[in-house]
Amino acid sequence: MPSRHAASKSPTDSLQPPALSRADRQAAARLSSLLLRQGGGRIRLTVRSETGESVELLPSLANVLETAAGMVAGGSGVAVLARNEELTSQQAADLLNVSRQYLVRLLERGDIASTKVGTHRRVRAEDLAIYRQRRDEGRNAALADMADQAQRSGGYDMAAKFGPRRRG
Repeated sequence: MPSRHAASKSPTDSLQPPALSRADRQAAARLSSLLLRQGGGRIRLTVRSETGESVELLPSLANVLETAAGMVAGGSGVAVLARNEELTSQQAADLLNVSRQYLVRLLERGDIASTKVGTHRRVRAEDLAIYRQRRDEGRNAALADMADQAQRSGGYDMAAKFGPRRRG
C-alpha cells in the first residue's frame, strides 16, 4: 500500500491543505482533547499497524500535535515547516496572505530577512514567523489604542442612530 505522503515531498510543495471532512475535524477534536488532558506529561501513542507498534511522545512533540489537532478541529488547514526551511517569495506571500509583489517590497525594505539565490529570493520560515509576530503585535496595539480612544471620547456611551439624517 503506498504511503499517504511521499517521502520526497517537501512540506512547502503545496501550502494549500486538502479539504477537511467532518470526520477529520471530529477525530482531531478528540485527539486535541486527549492531549490537553495529559497536562504536559508523557503520553503513549499506539500506532495501529500489522506490528502493533507504539511510540512515546515527548511533551514538546505532544504540544505541536495538540496545536495542529486543535487547528484541524476548528476547520483550519495546517502546514508544518522547519524553522530553517527556505521558502520562495510566492510561498512566503501565500503564508502571509499577501500578494507576491507586496512581499517583495517588504523584503526590499528589510522588513523581512531574506537571501538571494541567483535572481530568486528565499525567505526562511523562522524569519517569516518573526515578521508575522511583529506585524500582529503592531495590529493588536493599534486596535487597543483605537478602542481606548473611543472609550475616552464616549463613543461607547452614545446611542446608535440608524437610517438617514433628517433635517428639521
